[in-house]
Amino acid sequence: MLNDYEITRVEKQNEIGPIISLLRLVAFAVAIVCSIILVPSVINEVSETRSNFVDDSLKIRVVANSNTDADQQLKTEMVENLTPFFTKIQQNERANIENDEVYAQLATFVEKNYANEEVKINIGENLIPPKIDSHMFYPQYHYNSLVLTIGEGRGDNWWCSIFPNVCERSADKEKDEQEAKKADMEEEEKPKVTFIVWEWVKKLFA
Repeated sequence: MLNDYEITRVEKQNEIGPIISLLRLVAFAVAIVCSIILVPSVINEVSETRSNFVDDSLKIRVVANSNTDADQQLKTEMVENLTPFFTKIQQNERANIENDEVYAQLATFVEKNYANEEVKINIGENLIPPKIDSHMFYPQYHYNSLVLTIGEGRGDNWWCSIFPNVCERSADKEKDEQEAKKADMEEEEKPKVTFIVWEWVKKLFA
């Protein structure tokens, strides 16, 4: 028969636990204080950085009705036909001359030549999506702008900022991209020239 023994458990007091909890509490309080101190300055820096990206120069934007080939072609045609007005506006902006007369001429031209199209012209603060143009990033913002919206205005847009030759470069860039695509298609259609000996060597060591 086994003897009964009294079993006693000695619980070790965890002296480190309260200290760790206290240190965690202190660290959490310090983090909150630092956040309260630093958050306003971070917000101010972000606002300053954003304002540096946003310049006061006039933006010109032409928005297509949709992304169909016909609507995009109409947008490109309109940009080409209105480029003289955009250039004049650009020159007046650089010379600090009012553009009211040019705006009136532009509206008359659009009304006369695009009478069958619903074109809305807005001059003032307009929301413009972000864009990279001439190695400069423009964030989405309400810019001082001239916006021509064709129909529903749901298509890819064309826009430029009033800096020297930016509008012309943008139009040329679009033409260059179209020409590059055309050249690629022609290159693909050309028959590839192969050498019988070289093809035989490749098959031999394959």
